[in-house]
Amino acid sequence: MEYFEIGIWAVLGLIAGSFVSVCLDRLPLQFADDEQRSSLLTSHELSLYLKKHIRKRTLSLATPARSFCFSCGHQLSWFENIPVLSFVLSRGHCRKCNTPIEAGTILTETVHGLVYLGFGLFLSGWIWPLTFSINFSFLWVLGRCWSCRQTRNVLYLAGAVLLILNLSVLYY
Repeated sequence: MEYFEIGIWAVLGLIAGSFVSVCLDRLPLQFADDEQRSSLLTSHELSLYLKKHIRKRTLSLATPARSFCFSCGHQLSWFENIPVLSFVLSRGHCRKCNTPIEAGTILTETVHGLVYLGFGLFLSGWIWPLTFSINFSFLWVLGRCWSCRQTRNVLYLAGAVLLILNLSVLYY
């Protein structure tokens, strides 16, 4: 395998890991039931910016469109949104308010980069590595969001669609 292909698999994994981190941060808040939502709104751990999104129900995977600091609301610039590299360069803190970024973010991005790289190296072609990689990412989100009932129900539906796509790849 050429070095270029190896690099593509690693970068693809880092990007997928970044998206998975966004899913892990936003999905439980997006699909919180009324009891969880009221508990979050009275929590002293959440910032006023995040509470505003929870109150207005404006937080989802699509909105706000750009990643932001959960503490101060600072929307990340493109150079602050490069997986792993931005975390290292910012020393794991928000550039605006200096709040620490969770270590789970860097862990998720790094593990995804390594797993996608491994699938790319050891499985031939691009269909099988991509299929296994996407399944890995989905299972990572499902495993981390397992305790959130509403989120889990949405993920079951997404899992059914993923299963159908997997079966179509199998018979491809």
